Order: sequence, then C-alpha cells, then structure tokens
Amino acid sequence: MGTRIVATNLSVPPDVETSHQVAQKTGRTAEWIADVTGVRSRHVSPCMKDPAVLAAQAARPLIATHGAPDCVIYCGAIPRQMLPDLSVFVHRELRLKATPAFSVNMACLSFVSALITADALIQRGLYRRVLLCVAELASRGRNFNEPESASLLGDGAAAVLIEHVDGPSCIRHSHLETWSEGADLAGLRGGGTMREPDDPETKADDHRFFMLGDQLLRVTVPRLRTFLDKFIKDCGVEQENIQLIVPHQPSGPALRLLTRWGFEESRVINIISRYGNCVAASMPMALATASSEGRLHRGDNVLLLGTAAGISLGAAMLVW
Repeated sequence: MGTRIVATNLSVPPDVETSHQVAQKTGRTAEWIADVTGVRSRHVSPCMKDPAVLAAQAARPLIATHGAPDCVIYCGAIPRQMLPDLSVFVHRELRLKATPAFSVNMACLSFVSALITADALIQRGLYRRVLLCVAELASRGRNFNEPESASLLGDGAAAVLIEHVDGPSCIRHSHLETWSEGADLAGLRGGGTMREPDDPETKADDHRFFMLGDQLLRVTVPRLRTFLDKFIKDCGVEQENIQLIVPHQPSGPALRLLTRWGFEESRVINIISRYGNCVAASMPMALATASSEGRLHRGDNVLLLGTAAGISLGAAMLVW
C-alpha cells in the first residue's frame, strides 16, 4: 500500500507588489532587493485578514474534482488566532461535516511534516483521502525597519490532495531534524504567553517578523549540506536520478546553493522571484507550479527539501 499525490493547486491574493514599491518602504533600491532576496514581485493581501478564506479557495477545485477528504490537515505557520485552531476555520469555509481537521506546524517545513503525518495515517488505514492545505498572509507581519525580511515575504496558499494507492507511488524516504540553538534567530515573538498584550514590555515589533539573516545562514547552511548528503545516501537513489527538486523558497541566494551542490537549475523549481517567500505555503505552491507546468511524471523521484525557523531541516523523497 502506498500514497500518491493526486492533485495540487495554488491560490494568491490579486494584489501584486513590486520590489520598486517595497523599496520605497524600506529605504533600499529595487536592485538591492533583487540581489539580496531574489524577489521581484510578491502577492499581498491588504484587505484580507482571514487565511482560511484563501486556503479554502485553493482547496475547493480539488474537492470538486476528486471528492471530499476524510481528513483535513492544515499545515501553516502563521495563525489566524490562538484558539481555536485554524484548521477549524478552513473546515467551516469548505462546509465539511464531522470530517476531522487539525494542524501541523513546523514553521516553513509544515507541509513536509504534514505530508509525512498524512502518509502515516493512510498507511495505518485510518484514512484514504487526506487534504493538506495552507495559506500564509505573511505580508501582514512585515517589519519595514528590517529591509531583508520585509522584502522577502509574500502571501499565498496551496492545497494538495493525497490518497491511498495500490502501486509504486509512495514516500520513499523522509527525515526531519531540529537544532534548537537557532531558535532565536528568526520568528515572530508576539501572540503567546511570553508577549501578552497587556504586558508593558510587549512592543509593536513583537508582532512583526524578525530575521537575523547572517547568523541564520551560518547555523543552517553547513548542517543542511550534511543533512542532504546523508539523506540522499539513505534513500538509495543517486543524485543524478532525482528528476525534480521542489524546495522551500527561502531566498534567491539560498536556492542557488542547490546549483553549487550539483543540482542543475533545470531540475529545481524556483518561484521566489514571482511570489517571494510565502513561509509554509512556499513548498506546496512550488509543487503546484511544477504540476501545472507538466514537470511531474509518474515514477519520477521528486525531492522535497527545506529549512525552517527553529531551526529545523526536512526532506521527503517521493516516487511520483
């Protein structure tokens, strides 16, 4: 018994913000933004506050074509509110009845961890069709006093439907790691018990995204290279036999590391220039882009790879 991704879809807010527009807010030039982040445009949601609406927008076409899921896993990083869980609001938007819904949050690796979770549930025979969905309204948390992170972030959503299958399609291998010494290098401090609204020490910037970019790279990159080498070895697949790499979209320079590590650009799905970093939505958006462009073929080895605040590393090798 295996699992197969049967459908993908992405959805973005209609408003597009160019790097020339962001440059006016950050005091940097559009050329600086393109060079440092790789982003030339991103979709933003100045009027939308509820990510459940955008997530459901991505999911509805999949349900209309393939039928309702028997489980919903929301795999996003940025909450709508603290309680109840955001998956409940997506459930309501989709007008589902009794179908279980819950969230998996591993920051930017939420989709990979949710996919691994869904695969395990299907393998146990608990469900046959699981909907993974996510929407990130990251632009609402930008801090324009931090030009690099503010220039990176964009808004977007994706939905992925996976099913039980009798056949070769499967998750061939997966692995996750967390190195918590990087916990204070990127994130959003507000919204929890450590930065309560009535606490006089809570600042407005606690509700904005922060990133210590140079420190984050120094901690992450060496570990990611070691992680990737071991992961490919454990998969039993030669690097040249990986047909497609679908990475999280942290930045343009970060994606170029894959080229330095032996993956040709033609094998790497790169949507950072068009959409920016959409946090946990980036990877499934990249997967949906690969599908819409006809770059996924049954039997292909497809590598999902990413990093997340925390810091965490994650990968899954799919036999498509």
